[in-house]
Amino acid sequence: MPALQDTPVLELLPHRAPVVMIDALLEASETRGAAAKTFRRGDYGVSGGAVAEPALIECAAQTVAAMFGYLARSGARASGLGFLAGVSLFSFNRRPELDEPLRIEVEVTRNLGPMFIVEAKILSGARRIAGGELKLYLHDGK
Repeated sequence: MPALQDTPVLELLPHRAPVVMIDALLEASETRGAAAKTFRRGDYGVSGGAVAEPALIECAAQTVAAMFGYLARSGARASGLGFLAGVSLFSFNRRPELDEPLRIEVEVTRNLGPMFIVEAKILSGARRIAGGELKLYLHDGK
């Protein structure tokens, strides 16, 4: 298994261009993950020179998908497809600037069979720019 930093994100996600919303998976464990994203002009989720707020939610959901994809490749979890089933208590302090490096941190706080509750934070440096709770469904492929 290649080291985490050497694994292309496209090998971990079911998503394809133009809807790939993370640049790299930085950390992955059974309950925590982190990814990097820098939005550039012309990227999906950028309109009128600004990053759309729903794009930040999708960054968090794809961080979870990449985390689970990495764990499935290593044999630590079953593989399967999932989807974002709900969003709650998500707040936005500000929109990121174009070319501003972001860190997306996710933590699985509850596992209810195929449903997962995830706390997500989008950070610029040490400052939180958005975050909230995601509800995800993961079909284990059986």
